[in-house]
Amino acid sequence: MKSPVVFLDRDGVISEEKSYVLSLKDFVIFPYSKKCIKKIHEYGYKAIVITNQSAVGRGMLSIETLEQMNKYLLDQTEVDAIYYCPHWNNNNSKIKNQFQISCNCRKPKTGLIEQALTEWDITLNNSYFIGDRASDIELGKKMGLTTILVESGYGLERLEYEVFPDFVCKDLEEAVLKIKGDL
Repeated sequence: MKSPVVFLDRDGVISEEKSYVLSLKDFVIFPYSKKCIKKIHEYGYKAIVITNQSAVGRGMLSIETLEQMNKYLLDQTEVDAIYYCPHWNNNNSKIKNQFQISCNCRKPKTGLIEQALTEWDITLNNSYFIGDRASDIELGKKMGLTTILVESGYGLERLEYEVFPDFVCKDLEEAVLKIKGDL
């Protein structure tokens, strides 16, 4: 039987939003994140991170350092998987590398969720997307998910464009209560 899933953005949802997190020492996971992931699992959902990490394509962060951060996040929170987009497409950039391409995985495009669907025994029925940016909510809507915008990162005050989440919550703790139906 396929499991429903809670897709989670990384920065601003599970960890502190700091614009670009460029080292493991600057990567700060919220103290409640592990407990929230455990509750998501107890409710019968998979917990899968979907994150844009354009610092790689911008030449600010190595793929090796990003992989170290991903391993740390997996170890510290016990999320089921992390899917990331390292791409950044800017024809005017002086930096050129293999990650400067136009892709189908940069949120709000659907490529990362489509990849998760091929690799996990999951269903989008009764599933969620929790994020702190407009692109998170737009992606969730494109995929037919219930969307929750959290204020612990960019939130409503700093939305890049207008979107209409199904719910707005203070942080991941409150969002998990919403999933359970306690709010």
